[in-house]
Amino acid sequence: MSTIDSEARKYKSLLNTSTILNANLDLYQLLPLIMLYSKDLLEAEASSLFLLEEKDGFLYCEVALGEKGEIIQKYARLEPGQGIAGWVAKEKKAIVLEDAYTDPRFNPALDQKTGFRTRSLACVPLFVQDKVIGTLEILNKSDNRSFETSDIEVLNSLSEMAAIAIKNAQAHETLKKRVLELRLLYEFEKLTVAEKSINELGNWLLDKVLEFLEAKAGTIYIADPTLEVLRVLAARGIPEEAIHNIQVPYGEGISGWVANEKQSLLIQNLDEDPRYDKSAKYKFEANSLISAPLLFRGELLGVISVNNKYSGFAFTHADLEMLGAIANRLSVTIKNANLFHKVLDTDRELKRAREVMHKILPSSLPYIGGLEFGVQHIPYDNVGGDFYNILKLDENRSAVLIADVSGHGLSASVVATVIHTIVSTFDSETLGSPSKFFTALNYALYNKLAGNFLTAFYGIIHTGTNTLSYTNAGHNPPILYRKSEGNSLHLETKGKLVGVIPDLFFEEYVTSFQPQDRLVLYTDGLTEHSNSERTRRYSEDLLTLAVRNHSQAHSAEAAESLIKECRTYCHRSDFEDDVTLLIVDRV
Repeated sequence: MSTIDSEARKYKSLLNTSTILNANLDLYQLLPLIMLYSKDLLEAEASSLFLLEEKDGFLYCEVALGEKGEIIQKYARLEPGQGIAGWVAKEKKAIVLEDAYTDPRFNPALDQKTGFRTRSLACVPLFVQDKVIGTLEILNKSDNRSFETSDIEVLNSLSEMAAIAIKNAQAHETLKKRVLELRLLYEFEKLTVAEKSINELGNWLLDKVLEFLEAKAGTIYIADPTLEVLRVLAARGIPEEAIHNIQVPYGEGISGWVANEKQSLLIQNLDEDPRYDKSAKYKFEANSLISAPLLFRGELLGVISVNNKYSGFAFTHADLEMLGAIANRLSVTIKNANLFHKVLDTDRELKRAREVMHKILPSSLPYIGGLEFGVQHIPYDNVGGDFYNILKLDENRSAVLIADVSGHGLSASVVATVIHTIVSTFDSETLGSPSKFFTALNYALYNKLAGNFLTAFYGIIHTGTNTLSYTNAGHNPPILYRKSEGNSLHLETKGKLVGVIPDLFFEEYVTSFQPQDRLVLYTDGLTEHSNSERTRRYSEDLLTLAVRNHSQAHSAEAAESLIKECRTYCHRSDFEDDVTLLIVDRV
């Protein structure tokens, strides 16, 4: 084959390679592909790809491909300027060496570690808009030949394609991690309100974390401050019978270091970290690890560690940030669970909590001219975080409130009681404006809910003008059924959760509320009710249909019928969350 034909073949292969690389958004699949194509295209015995870690400024290589396509290096790290790859990244220049060992910039340590013998090499920087993101290197041209100028040109072209593909894949990976993090925290929040056992919660959470981080092993430790040791709450990757025997003193090993320093930790290669105890009786098959302390207002509650990705790649800072967010939420849950169980152990305290909750709910529905009410309130565990109220403001105006504190049981009822006390201090001007009501409530509750939050709907019915002014703070949209027209309207708004973000402004909306109109307020315990197999779930659409079907019934009868219909549909009487349903009829 002529030189011209050979070059044409290489550039045709480059075009095909570009299409394949840019179609692949999985970083773990993309990196080996880049190295495989660079090795084969340029007839080299091996290739390696170093990426620049922006946060710490070093170069790292997780996979290098040898002569037969086998992995010859797992996670190498270079400081800026170190070795050939470090020099190329720092100087932003390509380099070709006929005899690597004669160049003082060459670092033979990787050869010594892998058993591979580097003779010649070519290395080019990876650029994205004049910014270096790594280096691409090929080693030992086949048949003892030397790399030529044309090889560098092809390698430069390949590096341009590879850099764009890597950046796209990294952006995709970051977005995917963020979505997974939000999904996990949402699922965690939902489970937190349904579990009573911290052990069950720990095992569920660990399984989810390992699934989302695509890892094989991990441990959640609980701190024993008296003995200054960590004990295992949940673990995957070590024998189950060993779990109860493991105690990690503060300051010893990886987890002990995290506990002692109260700092998160990312280790790409455990074998090279002096804190890793290779002689420990129980240890994981591991190469990379992330770990975060469980802290509540500076108090150490435990440590969560995750290691050994299925891909064989090292963890990233994005993984560590995700674990940190999970650790923060878990810390609040553990603290609340400890308090929760202490109180539950005392029947007298639980009874007092029930009495307090009964006092903050209306003992009977008020009589207000032009309005009729029906209500069903079913706490999950005798006491809960759902509450409602009906207030007569003046001759023409009445206020309705429905609220849901995240979680249920005693801890949620305590928060609900605090909120009720705060609302009772509001003046008539604040109570007379849904926007001012939530602005004041958010100001009073911000940073005081210890990990909880509040969703609520507050509306003011004006019987003189036949209007409903309202604000929705992240709550389920109430259903407004217009009997005269036979249609339903969901009062959708973009309101924020209460107690999470400071200095919020809540928008106020107005709609007509005519005689024969019906307003249905409810909490998510109703529309998330399901059968025991989780294969059949009640929904907002089903509730809306039920509201229409029972529109002729009196408000009190309709409320009972809606609850009954939900239970019948799911073939299950016991709810898994607090349920409140408040119906307001304009007569």
